Amino acid sequence: MRLSFLRRRFVNPSHPVNPDGKVLLHIGCGRINSPEFINIDALPYAHVHVVTDNIAELSQFADASVDLVYMCHILEHIRMPRLAPVLQEMRRVLRAGGVLRLSVPDFDRLIDAYKAGGENLDVIRLSLMGGQDSDYNVHYSVFNRRGLSDLLGEAGFREVRPWDPRNCRYHDFKDKACKVISVGGQSFEISLNLEAVK
Repeated sequence: MRLSFLRRRFVNPSHPVNPDGKVLLHIGCGRINSPEFINIDALPYAHVHVVTDNIAELSQFADASVDLVYMCHILEHIRMPRLAPVLQEMRRVLRAGGVLRLSVPDFDRLIDAYKAGGENLDVIRLSLMGGQDSDYNVHYSVFNRRGLSDLLGEAGFREVRPWDPRNCRYHDFKDKACKVISVGGQSFEISLNLEAVK
């Protein structure tokens, strides 16, 4: 990882140009490098185009200049007072009809797993609270479908709908959108996957 960070200090990757002309942002990409996305992360991996931990301010992107913003298990790391500014910034950069594609831990599904695990908090602790091994791995917010849909509506998005990470465009990589935890012989998909349309 250090070599990747060192390389990023000297080489600034150029933004991808997609054949369909779409501008796609992957915010909080981490180690995932999907070549059609402009990668944004707080850590300077070699494939990261924009290094920032302030996603409520993406001034390098003009108003209405982006077709898709993807954030997988990122929103829960935002402190509650900052959620509205972050969502408003995503809406600002999106074109009319553009999509904010989100995946977050689903509190309702975590409760189901918790109950199936005999109300053992260890079953859901990491998904609920984050690993807490760095400043970037702490969860400040929890979501279920109703609560996240309400937040997106308040931010001005006109339509909120589910999306399937196994069957959608611009998602040909594995990440936490498909995360499953096993509890007592049962499997629980713990991600809430919603898209919001500007």
